[in-house]
Amino acid sequence: MDTMPTKPLPEHAWLKKLIGQWKTETEMWMGPDASSQKAQGTETCTDIGGLWAYAEGTSKMADDTDMVYKSALGYDVSFKEYRGCTFMSVSSHLWKTTGKLSQDGRVMTLDCVGPSMTKDGETANYRDVIEIIDNDHRTLTSSGQQDNGEWQQFMKATYTRV
Repeated sequence: MDTMPTKPLPEHAWLKKLIGQWKTETEMWMGPDASSQKAQGTETCTDIGGLWAYAEGTSKMADDTDMVYKSALGYDVSFKEYRGCTFMSVSSHLWKTTGKLSQDGRVMTLDCVGPSMTKDGETANYRDVIEIIDNDHRTLTSSGQQDNGEWQQFMKATYTRV
């Protein structure tokens, strides 16, 4: 058994783009024909050993409910993929993601399975896309996969470094 600590690889360097204090502005749609609702929040993201980006944030849900979330994202050297998880005060589900980084290093696409938002007792596929705009700006878009296989965006958050 190898007891040596994991050393950060080049894949871990991308996570540093997430580290810092952020102001968030979120727009949410509760259905394809619904009007959007907006919320503001904050996020603090810290580095853990050069291997993980750990975030703690607050925001509001579309119904004005306060939301607190915690998330972690890292590169798993054993499985050779980005892996993460998120849990929040408005869901009992542990959202476990696997991700891929674009060739240009600007876009992280994270996929997961979670409870369906439209069909009780069923699961659905979800996708979060983190896009690095520049050192002080990034976006997160969240989509759900429809029965026809297409992705329907239901949220977009804009992060600005403070």
